[in-house]
Amino acid sequence: MVHLKGLTKKMNFMKKKLSKIMKDDDGAFTIEASLVFPILLMLTLSFILFAIVIYQQSVLHYSANTVAERVAFVWDNSDKDIDTGAFDKYTTFDGGDGLYWRLTNDQYLSQFGIDIFSSGGATIQIGSVAGGSLPQQKLGRITTDILPAGATGEVQYINGLAGSEIIVTLKSPLNLPAFISDLFGINEIETQVSHVVVEPTEFIRTTDLVIYAVELLKDNSGYITKFINKK
Repeated sequence: MVHLKGLTKKMNFMKKKLSKIMKDDDGAFTIEASLVFPILLMLTLSFILFAIVIYQQSVLHYSANTVAERVAFVWDNSDKDIDTGAFDKYTTFDGGDGLYWRLTNDQYLSQFGIDIFSSGGATIQIGSVAGGSLPQQKLGRITTDILPAGATGEVQYINGLAGSEIIVTLKSPLNLPAFISDLFGINEIETQVSHVVVEPTEFIRTTDLVIYAVELLKDNSGYITKFINKK
């Protein structure tokens, strides 16, 4: 009996001790901090790295857009300044692009399979020596000074029936530590921007020509009908 009473007292003492320990909150903050702080630190670092990638992508996209806009803006005259658009010589002057450059030196006929006046595709690496056809010379006016450090790319000119456009593709190494790039599986960013070549003066001329042609056909439709009926 004495042994059982002693055992019962020990069990009751242990229960009280455990209950006291469970109700005591000393050290709870330390345990929570040791669990939560690493998670918050990892999330913060992840957001910072993500912001760095987005920033570099934005800078690269802005540079590509600037290149496309500048080339498209001065496309109608090779004498135009690539930065300001100022010029002192028209295309019809000596040494200019020529009166019929849009037909013979603008890759227009190549879309019909006629490459008489074309000399290679209108695509060059940014910063390379300008040469070849007139479109290549115009594209070659862009230098690497406008690009972010380490960025490379190419600029392309496409002339189609629906209009012409400048396409700029840029690539740049991701400026992050190597182990982070390996962790995310990305070490390079890329962007592509296109800009339509707009020529208000040429558009007005083309519109006037179409209106004149339609009116001419209407005025001579009777003669055309008689000629067809004779055959």
